[in-house]
Amino acid sequence: MDQQSRKLGIREYVSMAILMVGAKGTEDTPTILYKEVQNASWMIPILAAGIFVIPLFLLLKTLALYPGKDLFSVIRKLFGKYIGFLVCLLIFLSCSFGISIDSRSYTNIIRTFYFPTTPVLVIYALLMTICAYGAKKGIQHIGSVSYLVIFYTVIALYIALLLSKQSSTIRAIFPILGPGPLKLMKDSFLGLSLFIDFFLFTTIIPFVSSGRDFRKGTWLAYIYITVQITLMVLVYICMFDTSLGTIGYPFHTLIRFISLGSYLPNVEIIFFVIWLMSAFIRFTAFLYINGMMFGFLFKIKDFEYLIPSLAVVYLLIGSLPESALVSSLFKMFTATAAGLIFTIISVMLWLTAMLRGEFKHAKNRNSI
Repeated sequence: MDQQSRKLGIREYVSMAILMVGAKGTEDTPTILYKEVQNASWMIPILAAGIFVIPLFLLLKTLALYPGKDLFSVIRKLFGKYIGFLVCLLIFLSCSFGISIDSRSYTNIIRTFYFPTTPVLVIYALLMTICAYGAKKGIQHIGSVSYLVIFYTVIALYIALLLSKQSSTIRAIFPILGPGPLKLMKDSFLGLSLFIDFFLFTTIIPFVSSGRDFRKGTWLAYIYITVQITLMVLVYICMFDTSLGTIGYPFHTLIRFISLGSYLPNVEIIFFVIWLMSAFIRFTAFLYINGMMFGFLFKIKDFEYLIPSLAVVYLLIGSLPESALVSSLFKMFTATAAGLIFTIISVMLWLTAMLRGEFKHAKNRNSI
């Protein structure tokens, strides 16, 4: 994977990570979690973060053995040429189905709340066209734009959550353990999908200023996003109570309830524009990462030229579900499967490096 001249600083990387992963709190993920553990769903991000922190730590520790190398290069080195290719192909296919279903979910949101008379295909095509154009600009441009909009996005989010207090009740979180601790612990594995993007971020290590900045930025974003998504789900529960399980997109329903006094009763369009910018950044970055994966797999140096073609393929796959309900079911299945796959791969990489004595060799090199 070719590196471009200018690299991402820690600010750009953290901004991009927060926008991409934090956006999961604004889609149908909170509703999916609520259907499983009801009013205790706000605990799922915390429990899932506690579980996923182990494979993520092992993955970062393994990648630190190979400074400047991305995930796919390390997989090929540790697993060998053929097994490594199959593992990388599995990751690429999982990401491809993921971006297809996720982008369809965002298209459903835009159509349901803001452009109900516009055909889904038209909205979908516009979304993917804009993201493909941005992805061709490179990961550095995506990081720069992320840093420019992160402040406005975060401020707008917390303003929306704060204004929702007027229609909320804290009593909705009781009983605090929901259906019980055993059920809560079991379903916390569903929340692993909230953090699988951090696994994918390791593919852009060569584009970050240094490995130390990448690791530091990853943990900063990881902690912040855990808190943010937990807070968002908690606010949804307090505002919608038991009806949260029937609301497909709670964030967009929430911003329709709030107002800034009698002079500005309908402010959802302000939050929608800011949300849309973060959505563009999310899928622009994923298109670039997927294009980079494809280029690595099939030894295509100038993979940027393939990004529009990949966007068309993802659009066709995402158009297959006939309704938003079917799309949501597909999303839940693919996200859960990807969470387990990426967790297993992270642990297997660490075990392989350990058995091959890579950690001992690195320690010996450092002691010289």
